[in-house]
This record gives sequence, structure tokens and C-alpha cells, in this order.
Amino acid sequence: MLKAVANPRNLNMPLVAAQETRRALDRIVGWEVSPPLSRSLNTKASAGRVQTPALRLIVERERAIRKFKSTTWYQVQAVMPGENGAWRATWQDGLPAASLPDGEYFQDKPFADALAAALPSIPLTVTAAESKPARQAPPPPFITSSLQMDASRALKIDAERVMKLAQALFEKGMITYHRTDSPNLSQEGEDLLRGEAQRRNWSLSEKPRRWKAKGDAQESHEAIRPTDPSDLGAELDAQEKALYGLIWKRAMASQLADAVYQVTTVTLDGGEFKGKPAIFKATGRVLTDKGWRRLYAESGDGDEGEEKDPEAGNPVPALTKGASLTPDRGEAIEKKTQPPKRFTQATLIAELERHGVGRPSTYASIIKVLFFRKYIGQKKQALVPTDLGERAVDALLPFHFCDVDYTREIEETLDRIAQGQAKGRELLAKAYADLQETLGAMPAGSASGTAPRSVQPCPVEGCDGSVRRLESRNKPGTHFWACSNREAHGLLQDADGQPGKPFEERPKAEPQSAGPNCPKCKQTTGQFTTSTGKPYYRCQKCSDAWWPDKGDTAALGEKWKAMGGKGKGKRLR
Repeated sequence: MLKAVANPRNLNMPLVAAQETRRALDRIVGWEVSPPLSRSLNTKASAGRVQTPALRLIVERERAIRKFKSTTWYQVQAVMPGENGAWRATWQDGLPAASLPDGEYFQDKPFADALAAALPSIPLTVTAAESKPARQAPPPPFITSSLQMDASRALKIDAERVMKLAQALFEKGMITYHRTDSPNLSQEGEDLLRGEAQRRNWSLSEKPRRWKAKGDAQESHEAIRPTDPSDLGAELDAQEKALYGLIWKRAMASQLADAVYQVTTVTLDGGEFKGKPAIFKATGRVLTDKGWRRLYAESGDGDEGEEKDPEAGNPVPALTKGASLTPDRGEAIEKKTQPPKRFTQATLIAELERHGVGRPSTYASIIKVLFFRKYIGQKKQALVPTDLGERAVDALLPFHFCDVDYTREIEETLDRIAQGQAKGRELLAKAYADLQETLGAMPAGSASGTAPRSVQPCPVEGCDGSVRRLESRNKPGTHFWACSNREAHGLLQDADGQPGKPFEERPKAEPQSAGPNCPKCKQTTGQFTTSTGKPYYRCQKCSDAWWPDKGDTAALGEKWKAMGGKGKGKRLR
């Protein structure tokens, strides 16, 4: 920071132009599209240049899951004896995308069972065997997107929280600037990290590592790292310390030696079985030198049922070509094809980055807006679209900006503007023209094509009131209709955007005793009891209700008093 202050430079006007163009694009989309979208959905809604394609990814993934039909298939494994424990070789002819055409699976259960049962009597000859070391380099230090992805998975917090914690660490001087797309360290950063590793007697890479940044990276700041690697953050709170620990380990690991594995592969030939080749293959992988893995392990998505690496726990021995082996037993394993996984915040960020949609510094705010607008919900770590979110995507499909490829092209043009190779006004003119071209194609109403009017005459026979379509506060995306004549009947169900039948009314509870007068209508309230046995007062005309104070069932409380009543109870909200 001191170096930057000591070496000021002129404003980079192309960067300013890119930022102004980006802001104008976002506003054009929001201002031009949100009002007709709200009218189309019959509720307050918003469209966004980047939030919409992000929402579309979530919706299309959910629909793919709904359409998915599981296929049962079978895999045969030969369980072989070994000095370091049993190891497994897999029959190759039944593997999908290996010996079978793409999209097909081996479904002949009787054959799989017969081959598994016969394996102890089938000698398997080693036709190929190889054992060699394999090196694995560490991942680069964090950039903004990878920090959000890995911290979201490892710490089970959302991307917005990750960025707030990173901001706090930056303000405390613990880490370098956390909004960066460069995976490389400054010379100062390399020296600090390698010096700390040497002090700890950890093996370093032969020379400081460098990584190639993505094509659209601006690399204005170095990768995220601790400013002082000797400081382990003892004064930080629990969450700050957890995030700082991830950043510290990842940055330190980036300069350590490779992890080394001994990888052993073997091919076994059992001739033919019922007209099919009985070829089996096995691969085993053993970590022989931890290297950077002594310090850091990349976190997975943490989904239940996620398969682990089968090679890591398969102790395949070194074998010689021509050797003959006899399996201990065979196993026919039933498997089922799995649907696509729902996005988590981490995997959505990865998908946005893969498509070039948005910028790392905006990913957290994109997800936050989708939650705020009630376009998505969350089940455990998975992102699930609401009915409102799906209808919004359907309504916005005609627009260019709903397509991830179009949005990526916009981002690429913004990058060219930042480099002085394109003009912002030309991009704005094109984007505005694209919007105007499509605005007329927006559906006028619901997905069915019939516009639900927000206010209509009440369809209940004998009622002269009007009904209004409302959205449930407790269940976003769920609608109902309320009549202006509240005494005539209860709420109406929503039937594809139109008022439906009344909900079945629950029998009204009778008051157990009389209560104080209602401050609104002055009528006598009644005392009722909740399902847990707790007493409360309710005005049967105004429908307002209050808790009585403990030990004072005649009081209605400060809220009551402020409204003109007496006592100390609290009004129910």
C-alpha cells in the first residue's frame, strides 16, 4: 500500500469507461424489463443482466433432475488376494462409455451374477502391468472465485458471508486484497511464504511457482495470501480464523513440493465367458510423499452419497506380465445412474465462472439477489428454484440477456472496453436495441398465456365483493385470493392464476371466557388457548390478538395501552 501511495499513476480512463458501461447496462436491463416482468408475473419482480442467466442455470438444472429417469446397471469385480489386503479389478466389457456405446449400460443381471459366481474358478493372466510415480502439483493461491467456492464448501457458509469475512481480514491487515483474478503472487509474497516454509523445514518447489491466468483476467492485484505468514491469527474470532486458516494453508501449499503417488495398473485376461471377453483392469494409487498435501486438501462439494476415489484404497501389488492369479471371489454390483446434482453456491459460482458470466467480485451479490427476490430457496446446501423463479425464467426466455453465451459476449466486450479496444456507447446501443426488439415478445400474463388480473369480481355465488391475488409470505411462490367481503367467505385457492374454490374453513373456536374490550372496535374480546395450552385474547371482529402477562390474565400490555387499552400484555404479531 505504501508503495502504491509513493508511486501514483494517472487514471486509467478505459477502465473507467468499462465500469460506467457495465453500470449503464445493468440499469437498462433493470429499468426496461422489470416493470413488464412484474406485470407478467402479477407480483413485484426484477430482471438482471447477470442474475437472470444465473437463475436460468438453476431452473434448467432443476428441470433436468425432474425429467431424469434412473437406469439400473451392473458392474462385475474380481476380488483378488494381496499381502497388503484384498484389491479389486473391474470387468471392462460392462463399463458405460468404455466398451458400450455412449449412453448405454450393461443391464444383463443374470450374466453379471453368473460371471461373478464363476470367477473363483477362472484363472486370470496378467497381460500388462506397470508401476510408476506420479506427481501432483498444488493448486494456485486463492483468487476471489476460488476463495468463495472452497470456503463455502469447507466452512458451510454462503458466498456473501465469505466476502464479509474476507473484507474484515483485509481491513485488519491480515490478508492482501481479496477482490482479484490473478493466481500469481508478488515477489514480496513469494519471498515471505517460502521463507516461512523454510523456517518450518518444509520441502519447497525448486523455484517459485507461476500459473497462467484466465484469458479475461485483469490481474490488477496479486493472489490472496496472508500479509505475514508467521501470524496465525490468534486474535481473530472463530469464523475469521477459519477463513484465514484456509487462505494461509492454500497460499503456503502453493510453494511446497509436489505430492508424489505410486500408481500401479494391471490388466488381467480370463479368456471368454459365455461369448464375452473376461478382461479385468485394476488401478491403485498410494501417496508416498505428501509434499503440499501435508498442509492442504481441496474440499469437495460434500454431497451425501458422493463416491470417493476408488484408486486411493485399492492396494494393487506390483505384478509381472504372464503371472496367473485366481480371484478369491467375484461380486456383481448393482448400480443406478444418478440425476444431475443441484447447484450449491460453490458449484454455481464455478458454473458462472466456466461460462464467463459475471465477475468474481459480483458472484456473492448475484446469489444474494436471487434469494432476496425469492427466486430460489435452499435445501441443506442445494439451491432450488421457487415457482416464482421458474415463471420468471419462462417469461424472460425471449430476451438475449437470458442466454449465458450472450452474457459472456457482453463481458468479453466490456473487457475490450477496459483495454481501450472497444467503445462503451456502441455496446450500450446494441444492448438497448436487443432489448427493444424483444420487449414486445414478453408474455402478457402467466405461463399459460392468460393474464391473471390482480383484481377481479368475486366468483363465489351471492358475493358482491372483489378478489385480489396475493402471494404467501410463508411460502414464496404460493398464491391465493382474498375477497373484499371478508364476512361472506374465507380465502380462495389459486387455479393457474385465476381465483378458484374457497379453502376448506376450519370450525371457529369458541372463546373460553370474556376478555377486555378491544381498543379498536370497543367490543368484548374472548380468551382462547393455543394448541400448547397458552392463553391469549382475540377480538373476533378485528381478528387482532394479544398475549396476557404471566399471572395477569386481565391485562393487555404496552401495545394495548398505546392503542388506548390498559395493562401490560404484548400484542401477537
